[in-house]
Amino acid sequence: MIKRLLVLLMAASLASCAAKPAKKANVAATNSAALTKAVYLNNVSATASVSPETGKTASDFSWYNSEGKKVSLTSLRGKTVLINFWATWCGPCKEELPDVEAISKQFSSKGLVVVGVSEDNGDSVLADVSHFAATHGLTYQIVVDNTDIANAYGNINAIPTSFIINKDGKIVDQWVGLRDRSFFESTIRKYLD
Repeated sequence: MIKRLLVLLMAASLASCAAKPAKKANVAATNSAALTKAVYLNNVSATASVSPETGKTASDFSWYNSEGKKVSLTSLRGKTVLINFWATWCGPCKEELPDVEAISKQFSSKGLVVVGVSEDNGDSVLADVSHFAATHGLTYQIVVDNTDIANAYGNINAIPTSFIINKDGKIVDQWVGLRDRSFFESTIRKYLD
């Protein structure tokens, strides 16, 4: 009985982050504006462009940095990249984010770059995600998805979902669901050497 209850509770918890809210049209409109001018609030940017996967190379996507310059996943070659899909409304994501932040700080000197991909939406999505990031102390770069990134990475339909991209730009690991700091540490160490 207890096992069934635990399974039901876990399923309910994951289900809350399995379906995305329906208002994606507003994000697309926001991101259309990003294509004509740099949109950057604190460490949060709109998606600028997405290129589909070629061979085993991770799908490229770009965003704008604080100087208004376009940055892309391709420009991070030579570094190990952790891409973490999440949203402000996702309970497991909120639980995982402090560990993602800690990993970002812990391994940045060893060549790890963390890129958060927010699946949030709405008319003020950039400001909302930026405020959330500042309130929760998230300092790594966050890109607000216009659904193109999630689609390019296999139609992400449950979050949190994470990918590790090696120094050559290839996806070498991925997982769905909440993970803790010890999991991140042991997994990422394998790809930093």
